[in-house]
Amino acid sequence: MPWADRSPSPRLGAVYAEMFPENVRALVLDGPMDPYAGTMERREQQYTGLQRSFELMGASCTEKPDCPLGSDPGAVTERFQEIVQPLIDEPVPAGDGRVLSFSDAIGGVVAGLYSEASRPTIIEGIREVRNGRGDALMGLQDAYDQRYADGTYSNALEATEVINCLDEERHTPEQESQLRRRMTEAAPFLDTGRPLDDTRNMCEAWRVEPTLGHPYATDIEGLPDTLTVAVTGDPVTPYEEGTRLAEALEGSLLTVEGEQHGAALLAGNACVDDTVADYLVN
Repeated sequence: MPWADRSPSPRLGAVYAEMFPENVRALVLDGPMDPYAGTMERREQQYTGLQRSFELMGASCTEKPDCPLGSDPGAVTERFQEIVQPLIDEPVPAGDGRVLSFSDAIGGVVAGLYSEASRPTIIEGIREVRNGRGDALMGLQDAYDQRYADGTYSNALEATEVINCLDEERHTPEQESQLRRRMTEAAPFLDTGRPLDDTRNMCEAWRVEPTLGHPYATDIEGLPDTLTVAVTGDPVTPYEEGTRLAEALEGSLLTVEGEQHGAALLAGNACVDDTVADYLVN
């Protein structure tokens, strides 16, 4: 926990601009983070965005006769929990001798919510879990975790934890438990349905204290005009975060209407790509 907090790169660009403005000619920041928000506030914003995306996906599903989440758009979270909470005690087969746990299922759904194009795979995965299999959601989780065909992984997750231990605010067990309660309030589709025990900060024993304060990347002297790209329906870094970063950098903001995390040079949007390329070149 938290499953979604694995994207420090937009913060990296803003911090670089703050540290070395004289090195910047042009800088595009896509999927941006709010430089004014501390860890608690930012993650709460993130989970609110994920719940919104989950409900939109579920509502679209309910319009079809074979939707595993039922026919009531207002009950998709409840129906999802009925399907996945049994995985806590009884994981289901997921191919190659593996099993899908509750945590794996949630991770697969969250990974799929990064892109609107993955919603059909999420729905199929939920249907599979209902029928006793976990292959599709495990596939989404594996892709996000960068699992290779031979069963090994990249070090992306480990690297991200190291980075976050220096960039995020360090929490006491009480603060981390409060964060988990806020998480389930903001995104009830993540709820385990079990009483919340004390939650520990993953960086609690890290020997080096965090080095990034909040706010950051503000009042930068000598920084050229930057371009922040923010998607209106971004489930992981909500649109408002992009507006605040653009404000902090005193740069330009490109608003993209869509339902995915990030848009520049990756979503096949010619309008976005042409604008970004023109800015970078000229």
